Amino acid sequence: MHYKKFTKIAMGLLLTVGVSSSLMAGSFIDKQQKELESARAVWTQKNIPAGMQSGDLRSATERDSGADSVSMQLKNVNFDVVENIGFYIEQLNVTLEPKTAGDPVVFDDVESFTINVHSGTVVLSPQVITDLFNNHILDYWPRPLDDLTITTKDDYLEVAGGLKLWSWFPGIYLPADLGGKIVLNADNKLVYDIDDVRVLGIPLYGLLSAIFIDLDLLLSIDREGAELVDSVLVLDHTAVFPPPTLAGRLASASLDSDGLRLVFADNEAAEFKAPPVASDSYIWAQSGDPRLFDIVVNNGTVQVIAEDTSKPLRFNLYDYRKQVAAGTLKMAKNGDIIATIPSADGPDYQAGPSSATTGSSFSSTGSSEPAEGCLNRAGFNVCEEVKAVETVVAAPVAKKAEQVMPLSSAAKAEMKDMDAGTCFNRAGFVIACQ
Repeated sequence: MHYKKFTKIAMGLLLTVGVSSSLMAGSFIDKQQKELESARAVWTQKNIPAGMQSGDLRSATERDSGADSVSMQLKNVNFDVVENIGFYIEQLNVTLEPKTAGDPVVFDDVESFTINVHSGTVVLSPQVITDLFNNHILDYWPRPLDDLTITTKDDYLEVAGGLKLWSWFPGIYLPADLGGKIVLNADNKLVYDIDDVRVLGIPLYGLLSAIFIDLDLLLSIDREGAELVDSVLVLDHTAVFPPPTLAGRLASASLDSDGLRLVFADNEAAEFKAPPVASDSYIWAQSGDPRLFDIVVNNGTVQVIAEDTSKPLRFNLYDYRKQVAAGTLKMAKNGDIIATIPSADGPDYQAGPSSATTGSSFSSTGSSEPAEGCLNRAGFNVCEEVKAVETVVAAPVAKKAEQVMPLSSAAKAEMKDMDAGTCFNRAGFVIACQ
């Protein structure tokens, strides 16, 4: 009898505990699901900076945030595309845009997306420009120029290296020096306007100009994005660098001791929120779907910072896996990912404040369109240049004062018909006869 009562009491207690446990488990599950729902609302919230989404958003899914690009801000970063070919970035707002709409931005396939620069400033150090020419632009055979060393100062770029005429004559490279300014032409391309050529220390540019021989008759540059036209080297910044493709219109270009400074100002309306970790050197992807290590970060908010905060982060796009694998990742409940990585190999370069004056760079913004037929192959307005030359020839010239006005091909042809006794300097410009 007592045994039966004890059994009933025990069963009652077990039933009570079981019901209580089930209720508690249910409350825990409900709590977890509510927290998950709240977190999901944060994860799926669109974080696209104002002014960076050009079209309508696609319908979002678990694998697609609906954004057509990854909006990214970079500040105080040495950004290598490959090896030492890249930029020092003061600050840049860009979108990484997949070439196939709806695809993620695949960091392991640099030919699958475009870096569209909206605004900001980058600097190519003299060493970067040297490596760009030696290891990329002139990386073919036979090459006309070899083992270049490039220096920049006072809005002037000097090149020292070996030269072979017509890429093969003579059989050895002759010591050569080139000099000139870099300007933007009407096609928004960089133009190295060469005004000094020396071979074995002998100045040749004036002689070549006097007998109407341009450098492109003696040298050949065979690389997409680089073309020698007359006696200027035209560089298309959207094609001359290794992949990924670069897009964005340049506002100005200038030279100083830090290197070549390029300013972009296509879209200055972008407004990024502050990255989760306060830093003066970072890469901050605020939206879109980047794919890294075959993992798609949906609606990604990813900040990359350096382990050593005493110097700018150095990031290598082609070798990013090595850096990320050697670093640490932290994930916040709101979905932010913080990647703290060692800097890539390379110099700890940091450009100083711009010393360029308004007169030392050419701005293409707001310029009037040239008349039809006025652009020559180098992208200069020939009509305006001819007018300038005519003005120089007609104006009285002070003693020993050179008229430094660039001549177009058409203007050079007209010089053949000038009166006997017209005097030119070694660069081919009209000067007062002494």
